[in-house]
Amino acid sequence: MQPDRTLDYFLQIALRRLDHGDFADELRVERVYRQLAGDLISRLTSSVQFSHGVLSLRLSSAALRHEMMMRRENLRQRINDHLGAEVVKSIYIR
Repeated sequence: MQPDRTLDYFLQIALRRLDHGDFADELRVERVYRQLAGDLISRLTSSVQFSHGVLSLRLSSAALRHEMMMRRENLRQRINDHLGAEVVKSIYIR
């Protein structure tokens, strides 16, 4: 086994083989989003959903919603950089 392979990696492989790759991506994308967003923004995010390359965020603050609309492309790039692949194609903020 290669040292850079983690349990997360093997679970993703298993889920993809079982045809649940979207579920594995959803978990990874949500985890990375919350990590990059930090505690305050994570608390103000009431819903995180990922499906077919679209990350949907529901934010409870109008000011934060506006700010995130302005920064969503940067956030998309940072999430994909962290994941090491072009997983998130677009971000929808509501």
